Amino acid sequence: MFCFSLFCRIGGGIPIVFAYYCEFVTQAERGRQLSWLLVFWAIGGVFTALMAWIIIPRTGITVVLDEELHFSSWRIFLVVCSLPSFAAVIGLYHMPESPRFLLEKGREVEAMMVYKKIFKWNNAHNPGAEYQITELELPSGTQRPLRRSNSPQGTAKNFGADITHGLENSMGLFLQLFMPPYFKTTILLLFVWLASSFGFYGLSVWFPEYIKLVTSEEYNRNATVIKNTRYEDHLINNTRLDNIHYFNVDFENVTFKKTVLNHVLFLNCTLYNCIFSDIRSSKTFFKYSILHQINFTDTDMHSYRFPDCEMDNITFHGLAPGCQLDFDYNIHYKEIFQENLIGQLTMIPGTLAASLFMDKLGRVKVMSISMTLSSISAFFIWFLKSKTGVIVFEAVFNFIFISGWNGLDIATTEAFPTHIRTTAYGFLSAASRIAGVLGSLWFGQFIYSSQAIPMLTTSVVLLIGALFSLKLKETKDNLV
Repeated sequence: MFCFSLFCRIGGGIPIVFAYYCEFVTQAERGRQLSWLLVFWAIGGVFTALMAWIIIPRTGITVVLDEELHFSSWRIFLVVCSLPSFAAVIGLYHMPESPRFLLEKGREVEAMMVYKKIFKWNNAHNPGAEYQITELELPSGTQRPLRRSNSPQGTAKNFGADITHGLENSMGLFLQLFMPPYFKTTILLLFVWLASSFGFYGLSVWFPEYIKLVTSEEYNRNATVIKNTRYEDHLINNTRLDNIHYFNVDFENVTFKKTVLNHVLFLNCTLYNCIFSDIRSSKTFFKYSILHQINFTDTDMHSYRFPDCEMDNITFHGLAPGCQLDFDYNIHYKEIFQENLIGQLTMIPGTLAASLFMDKLGRVKVMSISMTLSSISAFFIWFLKSKTGVIVFEAVFNFIFISGWNGLDIATTEAFPTHIRTTAYGFLSAASRIAGVLGSLWFGQFIYSSQAIPMLTTSVVLLIGALFSLKLKETKDNLV
């Protein structure tokens, strides 16, 4: 169901939106207006990131508590993020049909009504203005006769015929992309799309995972180390032991009650006549330790938590159901949400900046300059050693890169005539998603081993995209 939703919303919707919107925008305003359209893509990303920040728990322990509820937060998050889709459906109900589509189907009267409606909207300040073009002066499409049928059977047959006709023509339209005069444009745009998606989506995976790595390393460095100590007749009650390493420590007649053990290590320790009651643990282990006369009551202390230990007279009561997945309470989503939210926010001013230069400089120049600067900025990945540094770099990178992405969207829309525009955009967008998946897999392999490979990969692929974009013809003056 989720995959079907993505197919309908992303794969099926975006190509149609660009082609449809172009029909209602003049050539002179097309670059600026399409850039404004792309602003709402960035706003949607901000909305999603903000809802995640508000709704989803930000630490591992709150995730556990949330999952104990009947309706956990991730379900609420999905419901809230689905609301704009329902609003879009309502909005589409009030939108006019594509006049170009109506003309292609021989429905000139309906196309005339749409044109009149657009004219009325554009001249709201001048109520006396009249639309001058008549039906006879309209451009014609396939010249198919206008079908009028009031019977449900006739309507069903017409609908079925349209579906059949569409399927028959789809392959022909697709093949046109690889024939003159569109072959060169298709191939060049394909390389730019693949390079951009591989680099951008790869980094989109690398950023949060690298923040998690930096956070984990910082957490381990700040561990509290207690060694060569003895605890006797001691009560540890209703608390949380976090990031503590016990080395060569003796525990005698010690009771751990209603306690959370998070990243606690007992290494080479001796525990005698101790009680663990109502304990929940995460990444907690007893290693090379001696345990004698220990009572575990209502805990999750399964056998895998006692590697290479000597255990004698151990009792377990009310052991939680076994699970090999040791959930990490030390998950901190706050930094991840901050990174994503700030990264999405910077796309809004980046998109607005692109709208100012799109018509002045042209799509190709904006695209090539943006990708070249993004390629150069990728070398700063080498210096990222902190969470703040990663967040700042991603914000700057997104601000620079989004202009090129928007230029690519607009150039793709304008590079092809109306009858194959959606086919072209859909194909290139689909190919870019495949490149994005491959980029995510490639970057994901080097999160814990190398910064050089993500840095060089991003720089190289975006530079390739910039070079191929220079071979494209400027599209801002295309009369399509």
